[in-house]
Amino acid sequence: LTHKGNVTTFFFLGFNKMAIYNLLLFNLVLIIYTVTICGNCLIIMLIYYSKTLHSPMYFFLSQLSISDIILITDIAPNICSLTFLSTHEICQLEFCGPNVIDYLFCDLYPLVELSCSDTSRIEMETTLLCFPVLILPFLGIVVSYIYIVLTILKISSFSGRLKSFSTCSSHLTVVFIFYGTLIAAYLIPKEGQSQTISKMMSLLYTVFTPFVNPFIYSLRNKEIKDNLKMLHKN
Repeated sequence: LTHKGNVTTFFFLGFNKMAIYNLLLFNLVLIIYTVTICGNCLIIMLIYYSKTLHSPMYFFLSQLSISDIILITDIAPNICSLTFLSTHEICQLEFCGPNVIDYLFCDLYPLVELSCSDTSRIEMETTLLCFPVLILPFLGIVVSYIYIVLTILKISSFSGRLKSFSTCSSHLTVVFIFYGTLIAAYLIPKEGQSQTISKMMSLLYTVFTPFVNPFIYSLRNKEIKDNLKMLHKN
């Protein structure tokens, strides 16, 4: 059931103010997407076929790769299509005003801002959901790495501590980028925030982190490298 004057069509602007770079953005996202899919599929294949990698740690790394594939597949193709600025229909709320979404994909807040319905309940529920979905996992990861750091400090050799800290720092960098941008996107008030900054932040957690995860968590691993070399020889 629709009412006269209700808006049923939305236009995604994407990086409309930088239209001259649309082709560059399209190619960049496409390359990142391709590398992400290939890298994560390679990791999944290596863990599946190499018996030396059949351990809990590598099982969870394969699950991370699967999650990264699903995440970037949900976002990157839409970004590629939006660079040639396409139309999407959304019928979740009541809309009767502006129908232009100045964002990269159909995220919650850019859509809610256009609704003429009372959205206070939705915004409150979203904020409350951020705690079990974002804050608690982030705190759990931080606490885990605190214990890891305390364990590393007990390593007698300086080279061993340096190598372990190097690995942990790269892991934590990705964790902070992913959760930091998510928390900024869903918990920090948007008043006065540049729309371009919001779009760049959304790219960090939807496109960039799945892209770097295979390199940070798996492809730098010695056992993964050894099995990759064996696979290449075969």
